[in-house]
Amino acid sequence: MTRPAVAEPAAGGHALGVTVETGFYTIRFGADPVQLAFFRSGLDRWLQALQWPEDERVDVILAVSEACTNAVKHAYRGGAPGDVDVVARLVLGPGERRVAVRVRDWGAWRPEPRPDSHDGGFGLTTMKACMEKVTIRREPDGTVVTLTSVPVPLVGEAAEPRAVGAE
Repeated sequence: MTRPAVAEPAAGGHALGVTVETGFYTIRFGADPVQLAFFRSGLDRWLQALQWPEDERVDVILAVSEACTNAVKHAYRGGAPGDVDVVARLVLGPGERRVAVRVRDWGAWRPEPRPDSHDGGFGLTTMKACMEKVTIRREPDGTVVTLTSVPVPLVGEAAEPRAVGAE
């Protein structure tokens, strides 16, 4: 799989590329813990514009945050710094809607910590508790985590959510 081109750095040089459309939110940022705030605030604004119910919105942000934190913390350990790519999309169904989010890195897979190790956390457990479906796919050039939210009802004009301003 080829790595997509990276946009020029945004103001301040932090987020590498951000796209916000009614049904999509994407961001690529450097795998640095400080950069995690960029995707969190943008994802939150996008979900609010979609009129996502608050409890489910918090669950989506928490689960995606855990996936991104794992990429930042583990993917590039001992290697050259890299990027984390987040792509979220709105999925409409009959009488319901969901968000599907893909978190991708281009680092090396790190095996799970030993059970007696203090290096592990509750990231995967948290993701599974917050989302309906979580899949992790290891690839030769990185890891892809796909998260699918629980369904939420269509509300008012949910099929035509209000537009989100540019980041």
